[in-house]
Amino acid sequence: MKLRIQSVALAVALAVTVPVALVDAATTQGSGGPRSSLTLIVPGSAGGGYDLLAREAQQTLRSNGISGNVQVLNIPGASGTVGLQTLVEMEDRDDVLLVVGSAMVGGVEVADSTATLDDVTPISAVTTDYPVIVTPGDSPYDPTGAAEFLRAWKEDPRGHPIAGGALGNTDHLAILALAQEVGIPANDVNYLAYSGGGEVLGALLSGTAAAGVSGYAELSDQIRAGTMNGIGITAPEAVAGIDLSTFREQGIETVTSNWRGFVAPPGISADQAAELEQVVADLVRTEEWRSALERNQWQETVLTGQDYTDFIDEEVETTRRLLSGGAQ
Repeated sequence: MKLRIQSVALAVALAVTVPVALVDAATTQGSGGPRSSLTLIVPGSAGGGYDLLAREAQQTLRSNGISGNVQVLNIPGASGTVGLQTLVEMEDRDDVLLVVGSAMVGGVEVADSTATLDDVTPISAVTTDYPVIVTPGDSPYDPTGAAEFLRAWKEDPRGHPIAGGALGNTDHLAILALAQEVGIPANDVNYLAYSGGGEVLGALLSGTAAAGVSGYAELSDQIRAGTMNGIGITAPEAVAGIDLSTFREQGIETVTSNWRGFVAPPGISADQAAELEQVVADLVRTEEWRSALERNQWQETVLTGQDYTDFIDEEVETTRRLLSGGAQ
């Protein structure tokens, strides 16, 4: 069953001109390993979730002397897969990490990328946060929970457009999972895909969308101000510091995580992978990183080794199922 989606920002840039600096980064061999210098590749633009994670890590790694020279390199394009392809071409490099997550898993599927997460070396997952579903402050539905909105959505899914981030990312997958749980066929979901949180808010405030989905950090000010109603969060249990009911607490078994972590190029040795894993382990033990978790309302989720590899495989399978319309 093919998924029909209305997308405001559907065009995926499959033909991307990579600046000379990025070509140099992919071909220049590093020396001294990750303790000497480390490049964190962000497969997206500055200001996004991946970029925030990388810059928090950069600051913490530098200030604690975990790596001597840490650089962040933004390589946006094609739902993150341009950055992924760049990393794959850095074979044998042990001084570079790519920030990945649930959005990357979906991006690979949506962009039909030739480079996949099977082509890289998993190092460590580090954080998780959860999408929040909101309705406009003047919505006719109960602002304290999801039941009324979900009933109306099920009766007329095409008449209740939902605004969120790019196709295949966590926002999109959360809506598909919620639709599946309440009995809405995936091809009836009217999902409006935007390139950023500001556009999602604009769609809600203008009446273009009946509901929206994004990370809590992007919506918290509007929820507190009453311009948006937080009707549910897709976490498995209540999240400290977030005064919203989970869908599970409301009797709706929908849990969708926005996890993020690091992978390394293919071809590195087991010892090199272990050293990169230790760099990340040193990072997440610092007080500065603890502060970053609290500041950004990230949940700590550390997975390494086979556990991390198996987790990625499970995420790929779940994402494919949701994007194909829920077929088993």
